[in-house]
Amino acid sequence: MDIAVWRPGEGNWYLLQSTGGSAIQAWGISGDKPVPGDYDGDGKADLAVYRPPSGTWFILNSSGGLSTQKFGKPSDIPALGDYDGDGILDLAIFKPLLGAWNIKPSQGNNLIRRLWGQQGDIPVAEDYDGDGRVDMAVWRPNEGNWYLLLSKGGFQITQWGLSSDIPAPADYDGDGKADVAVWRPNEGNWYLLLSKDGFRVTRWGLPNDILVPADYDGDGKADMAVWRPSNGTWYITFNR
Repeated sequence: MDIAVWRPGEGNWYLLQSTGGSAIQAWGISGDKPVPGDYDGDGKADLAVYRPPSGTWFILNSSGGLSTQKFGKPSDIPALGDYDGDGILDLAIFKPLLGAWNIKPSQGNNLIRRLWGQQGDIPVAEDYDGDGRVDMAVWRPNEGNWYLLLSKGGFQITQWGLSSDIPAPADYDGDGKADVAVWRPNEGNWYLLLSKDGFRVTRWGLPNDILVPADYDGDGKADMAVWRPSNGTWYITFNR
C-alpha cells in the first residue's frame, strides 16, 4: 500500500509510492469524498471521488482515460468493494436511513439491491469468509454487534466493541479473511478478533488520529496504522 492524502481545498492528491518517488495529481473538488481503488483491474489503485450532491463517481483510471458514473444520492455512503470476485471494484452505496445496499457490478450485470442493516449502522464491507468476494456487513454501535451477510451463504452476528469505538476491519493475520476489529480512541487501543489466531489488544495511536490500516510492507497482513492530522505524520506498526 502507498501512503497518500487528498487535499480538499486544492483537489490535489499527494502520493508517496512504496516503490520510490512521489506524485501530485489534481482530481476532485472540495466537498467530494475520496474513494480510491482498482476500478479497471490492472492491479493499481485509481484516483476517484464521490460527489454527494449529484451522486456521481469521478474515476481517473491508471490504465488511461476517465469515467463518470451517476450512482447514489446525497445521503448515501460509498461502500465500494469487489462483490462479484472479478478483481475489479464495484460501485456500491449504503443507504443509512433504510439500511439498504445498492451494488452496481463492474461487468454490467443487474443491479444488486439488498436490505441489510438499519438506521445508525456503519457499513464495514470486507471479505470475511475468504472467497474473494466482499461481503455486505454493518457494525451497530449502540449494540457493539457486527452483522455479516456472507457471500458464501448464511450470516454471522458477532459482538465486538463499544459504542464509542471506531470499526477497523482488515486481514491482520494473513489468512485471506477480514478480521473483526475496533479502535478505541480514548485508550488508543486496537481490539482485534482474529479469524485464525484468537484476539489481540495493541496500543497504537492518540484520540484524534485517523485510522488507516493496510498492508504497507507487502507481507499479506494488514498493519495497524494511524494518520495524525496535527502534524501530518503516518504512524505504522508492522504486523510481523
